[in-house]
Amino acid sequence: MRPNRDASAPASPYEDDLELRARILRGDRAAAATLFERHVDALFEFVHYRVGGDRGVAEAVVQESFLTAYEGLAGYEGRSSLHTWLCGIAKNKLREHRRKKRPIPLDDLLDRVDPEIDLILTGIETEELPDAVIERRETRELVGATLSSLPPDYRSALLQKYVDDLSVREIAARAGKGPKAIESTLFRARTAFARVFTLLARRRGGEP
Repeated sequence: MRPNRDASAPASPYEDDLELRARILRGDRAAAATLFERHVDALFEFVHYRVGGDRGVAEAVVQESFLTAYEGLAGYEGRSSLHTWLCGIAKNKLREHRRKKRPIPLDDLLDRVDPEIDLILTGIETEELPDAVIERRETRELVGATLSSLPPDYRSALLQKYVDDLSVREIAARAGKGPKAIESTLFRARTAFARVFTLLARRRGGEP
């Protein structure tokens, strides 16, 4: 059963996330496990590059983020995806971590440009991504930071295409979608990657 909603209100694009929230709040342990399993990998990647690749710190921040999420799940109202909501919690945990430890350059950079990254991801236009950029060794750290900032479906599509070297049809078969849908996702993912990567590279190089 979906949560009660005002019939006159427009449907949220995150109805599935709201339904999962409702199940968890009713005490459904399987739903709580689903929330963790569905988002833990993406949240770890999001945090990992923000703590300079320190796996121990990343795991601790992710664990704290999920604990806070479960405790405050009643406050999730479906205004964003659960992934975005969890990333917001993780950002707060990372700020707490920075107060205890001198921030590293990339960590500090990502924190400063997060609002601009959010704007990029909500306003993707037509820029293309040079195919070779993901493979450049000298930019691997920024590539990882960029990928960690993208929505999970964008990141997964790019990794399957450029790291696993799968064809569009193979990616579509894995996802249970049509090739046209995957082509569309890849186009948006390439555009988002190019814009976020350019922003991080420019800022890390000291340009305004």
